[in-house]
Amino acid sequence: MTKQLRTLRNLIAPVGIPLAWKQLASDRKRLVTAIVGVTFGIVLMLFQLGLYNAINLMVILPHQQLKGDLYLVSPDWDFFGSSRTFTRRRVQQIAALPEVQSATPVYIGYVLWTNPVSHKSKGALCIAFNPEESPFLPGVLRHQTELLRHPEAILFDRLSQSDYGPIEKLMAANPELEVDVEHKRAVVRGLYSMGPTLSASANLIMSDEAWFRYRPDMPRNMANLGVITLRPGADVEAVAARVRDTLPNDVRVVTRHDFAAAEQAYWNKRTPVGFVVGAGMLVGMLVGAIVVYQILYSDVNDHLREYATLKAMGIADSFFVLLVLQEALILVALGTLPALGLTELVNSFARNSVNLPAYIEPKQVITVLGGVALTSLMAGYLATRRLRAADPASVF
Repeated sequence: MTKQLRTLRNLIAPVGIPLAWKQLASDRKRLVTAIVGVTFGIVLMLFQLGLYNAINLMVILPHQQLKGDLYLVSPDWDFFGSSRTFTRRRVQQIAALPEVQSATPVYIGYVLWTNPVSHKSKGALCIAFNPEESPFLPGVLRHQTELLRHPEAILFDRLSQSDYGPIEKLMAANPELEVDVEHKRAVVRGLYSMGPTLSASANLIMSDEAWFRYRPDMPRNMANLGVITLRPGADVEAVAARVRDTLPNDVRVVTRHDFAAAEQAYWNKRTPVGFVVGAGMLVGMLVGAIVVYQILYSDVNDHLREYATLKAMGIADSFFVLLVLQEALILVALGTLPALGLTELVNSFARNSVNLPAYIEPKQVITVLGGVALTSLMAGYLATRRLRAADPASVF
């Protein structure tokens, strides 16, 4: 055994005795309380991260289902459910470029949907386009674009919240379900899957003609979004720069990545989402640190006479500090496994019961555990203050 390994062994288990573990295990009730506290802190932090990831994924669900390499938006674009309009002529100008394969104007807005069972009305987000030029990726609508040629036809998002009605169940009995949209007759002729976002609890897809039928207040020469697909081999950044130089400043061109990133930035920076998640993680970290501090402080007090005896024999303060820090790390290690299991159960419930796509990335788990370990070490160090300041003669 090398000198380094012997040194490490002596630090962890002096004279072959794992003192840190034996001290913690000597009071099982206190040990269980400490593990529960640390576990709760880790679960709280991981849950907040899972919620944060879910929100960031939810807000770009429409973006992920749209095809396109570039997008035209208004300079005043805020988020997908609150998109300002620009002249549709800009999309036509882009279509004339040799690098462009297709350029599709898309109309986005809200319509009043009436639950066919409860007859209660709520707003639903609508995405409309010319059925000849679908802006969606292949497979999203499953060849249902043809159904939208009828001016009353719509597609309903089967993952919409339940208070919009049991549409999928009703369609099983009636493939052409008549519903009320903006107090006008509409026919649900198909289902697709997107999921609710922060800006919409239900999503509809319809043709541009149906859109202007339900929303006659919207000008026909204005669009909310332009979905631009380039020809294979075209340089996306070069085309984007060329478009920016060509078009006036009444429209803005963004890449696919920037389009989604801007949506996430809006919800994280201009709404309470980022603050709430950050505050929740801070609370979780503090809970874990406070529990560790209280447990270790009590442990030090209970063994103060023994420590004082060892100090009188010449044992340095660093020995006791290292011992308590080991106890802190042991508590974090014991709380990690149940915390990971509980977090997965919570995230699984969120995914399966409320369609909240909560998940945790491995690097985030490592970051959280590192943060908990660091705060626990700090708490452990603070818990040794009385011991380090104690005079062995005054203890007895």
